[in-house]
Amino acid sequence: MLAAIGLSYWLLALLRRRRTRWYPFAGSAVAFATIFAFVLAADYLTDYFDPFEWGIAFVAVIGIAATLLAYLVLQRYLLRRLPQRRVRRRECPFCGYPVGPNTHCEGCGRAVVAPCASCESPRRVGATHCGVCGATS
Repeated sequence: MLAAIGLSYWLLALLRRRRTRWYPFAGSAVAFATIFAFVLAADYLTDYFDPFEWGIAFVAVIGIAATLLAYLVLQRYLLRRLPQRRVRRRECPFCGYPVGPNTHCEGCGRAVVAPCASCESPRRVGATHCGVCGATS
């Protein structure tokens, strides 16, 4: 199992460096290895206890809690990454409208250029580093 996970992550890193069109295949390999690991872990654990002895409602509550936790983690990840991706594409970090050279978004009206907290030079809102002083946000 560890070999499958290691090989899939190695393939992911290799195809990411090469920037090939087969990169989604590597992501699928990682997803397969992860799901396979969870299936084997569940099979191993059910050798020691039977979850259906607890009742089907309890098993359903565990499944709902796991789904909500996965949703929360994914949403937090996307909220952190989405503004950075939009800044790289020259879009408004708040609504995604194309900005171009403007200092305010035409879609939502918010300012997309603000002064840097360290050197006060203008920088794009949502950028991770200042282009003048290199300070992080």
